[in-house]
Amino acid sequence: MVFGINLLPQDTKFFELLSLTSELSNTSVHLLKDLTIEEDRDNAYKLARDIENAKHKAKEVTYEITEKLSRTLITPFDHEDIHRLSRGLYKILKYCEKAQERLIAFQLRPFQNDFFKLTSNMVEASDVVHDMVKNLKKLKDTKPVHDKCALIHNIEANTDQLLNQLTIDLYHYENDFKQILIRKEMYALMESIVDRHRDVANVILEVVLKHS
Repeated sequence: MVFGINLLPQDTKFFELLSLTSELSNTSVHLLKDLTIEEDRDNAYKLARDIENAKHKAKEVTYEITEKLSRTLITPFDHEDIHRLSRGLYKILKYCEKAQERLIAFQLRPFQNDFFKLTSNMVEASDVVHDMVKNLKKLKDTKPVHDKCALIHNIEANTDQLLNQLTIDLYHYENDFKQILIRKEMYALMESIVDRHRDVANVILEVVLKHS
């Protein structure tokens, strides 16, 4: 197994499937950001359905990857790492689905621009990770991967700080205890989405380091 060059024909399929899962994940994150600011009820429901559909499609692709792994002896990189990448990307879609369910169920609207700030970080992290996955087959130089991982970790650190400040503001300006609980759960879900992107980026870095 030589990473990035002289791949056997059957190996190409894993890169295609991972890229597809990443594309669905990235799309879902962008849809979630749109949902948090959508004012029209019908459009909001459509965005929520699109997130659900992306998750269901990703589930099928993830199953296909798992099935193919069980039947393929030679893969472009370790079976376990392919599985970790596949599951890591799928988790992002699961968190997006949970977030949209709560946004719709509780009809949550932005509070002092809180959702926009968090979803902007989510989208930035998602775009970076999607670029890494799309170019996984070509990654041989570790420095660009290190740089992207560092960027993801910076986004994560910024999200942690942002979450702390938003929570403080929430307690200061929101008097409805139920709203505080619901909104804190949304904050945690959005933070988890950023964290899952960090996890995927770390796996990619491990893969590149192993095969560089």
